[in-house]
Amino acid sequence: MNRKAMPLAICALLLSPFLLPAAEPARLPYELIYQIQKTEARLSLSFTNLYMYLALSSTLPEVGIRDLIVYIDSKDGRIPVELNRTNGSFSLPMRDSLVAEGAWIVANQPQHSMKLEWYVGLKVGFVPTNSMHYGELMRPLKDLEIIRSEMKKIPGSPDLGIFGLKLIYPPEKAATVVIYSKSGDRLFKTDQTHALVIPYDQALLAEDPLVGIPVPPAKVDVAEPPGDRPR
Repeated sequence: MNRKAMPLAICALLLSPFLLPAAEPARLPYELIYQIQKTEARLSLSFTNLYMYLALSSTLPEVGIRDLIVYIDSKDGRIPVELNRTNGSFSLPMRDSLVAEGAWIVANQPQHSMKLEWYVGLKVGFVPTNSMHYGELMRPLKDLEIIRSEMKKIPGSPDLGIFGLKLIYPPEKAATVVIYSKSGDRLFKTDQTHALVIPYDQALLAEDPLVGIPVPPAKVDVAEPPGDRPR
C-alpha cells in the first residue's frame, strides 16, 4: 500500500470504548487493527487503483502527532509502533500470537483523547476531459462503497463517509464543472486551493446526467469530508 501519499478519504473512531479507567492511557485491542489490516491487504488485490491506510491522532489541539508514543503491550514486552510524523499513519506486525494473547495497543494519552482513522485515496487518478456521464466519473467511489461494506463486517471498525470526487487544477487555471441534471444545472468552481469537489450523490447516480468538464484537471482524487486533519 502507498503510505506516503496524501490521504483523501477519511473515517474516524474515538477510542473511548477501548479505554482503561481514569488516569490510565488510551488503548484498543490489537485484534481490531489486525483484522482491519488483513481486510485491507485482501481488498488491495482487487482495487488496485485505491490505497488505504490507518492513522492515529489526538483530539486535543495542543497534542501533535510528534507528541504521541504508541506501542503494543504484549506478554513479551512492549513493541514500539512507529507513526508517520506527517499524517499519523502506521502499520502493525501481523502476528497470530498477539491476537491469541489478547494484546493491546497503548498510547501515551488520556482516555477519550485519541482517534483511530483510516484513509482511502486514488493511487493514479484518471483525468476526465470534455464531458462524461456522472456514473462513469464516480466509478472510483462505487469501488469505495464495496470497501466500506467489507470494513463494516469488522466489529469495532470505524465507518467511512464517502464525500465526493476532488478535481485538482494547476494554480494558474480557474475552472468550472457543470452537472446537467434534469432538476437544473449544478455549477462547481475551483476554490482557493485550486480544486473543486463534485459530491457523491445517490440521486445523481440513478439519473446519470452528463457532466461538462471544459478544462481537464491535473489530478483527480477522493475528497475527504470536512474536518480537522491530523497534525
